[in-house]
Amino acid sequence: MQKNTLLAIFAHPDDEMSCAGTLLKHSKKGDDVHLAFLTHGSNTTFIDGDADAISKKRMEHTRKIEKHLGVSVHFLNFKDSQVEVSVEGGYIIAELIKEIRPNAIITWNKMKFLGGGHPDHRNTSQLVVDAISYARYKRAESKFNPYRNNISLYQYYDDVSDPHAQLIYIDVSEEFDEIMKFIDIYQEAYGSWDIKSLANIKLETAGWKSNVKYAEVFQVFMRGYPAQDYLDLRNSSKLNSE
Repeated sequence: MQKNTLLAIFAHPDDEMSCAGTLLKHSKKGDDVHLAFLTHGSNTTFIDGDADAISKKRMEHTRKIEKHLGVSVHFLNFKDSQVEVSVEGGYIIAELIKEIRPNAIITWNKMKFLGGGHPDHRNTSQLVVDAISYARYKRAESKFNPYRNNISLYQYYDDVSDPHAQLIYIDVSEEFDEIMKFIDIYQEAYGSWDIKSLANIKLETAGWKSNVKYAEVFQVFMRGYPAQDYLDLRNSSKLNSE
């Protein structure tokens, strides 16, 4: 089985909740899986302490996540709630892309509502798109060679921001219990929010739409893989046939 490299890039620790099952699934398959955070998420209001103390706690969480999901975690040291679209920021992310050389990337989309539409999330989405281009450039100050391979870019999906997006569903039915344990690790950062119920609804809804018990859904922003020989004519009837 071919071993590939998957990179997930988000603004804050715990942003990866909606792809935790996918990351775990690829890790179990034997792929190299990397998880990058632009910030330490030090502006959360649910953890007591100053910015340094909160950052330390958030890093403790991600060390547990690193082990739980079987991923390698990276911090890019942007300031929380100050992520801006800039050439400099794009080049910082491009360096990571050139170092890791992924086959595919998962990140935020430009969600247009509060919560998921945090400015850091929207700006991370644009920075990643720009960074894929910047990673193709040769720069004297870069430590790594340009990375010009085609990359598949998958973004979180919401039907408000782009109801006509091309979607891909990942069956995470077998990973459901581990996703719940993932939420337990981050529970301190969620405060009183009933995140497990929210996650369950999202996973069940995506599963219902794709004829599995639980699924994670992404919109396809860019396809890096070659043309297929045929249309996919498989009958999506896994649950209906049981």
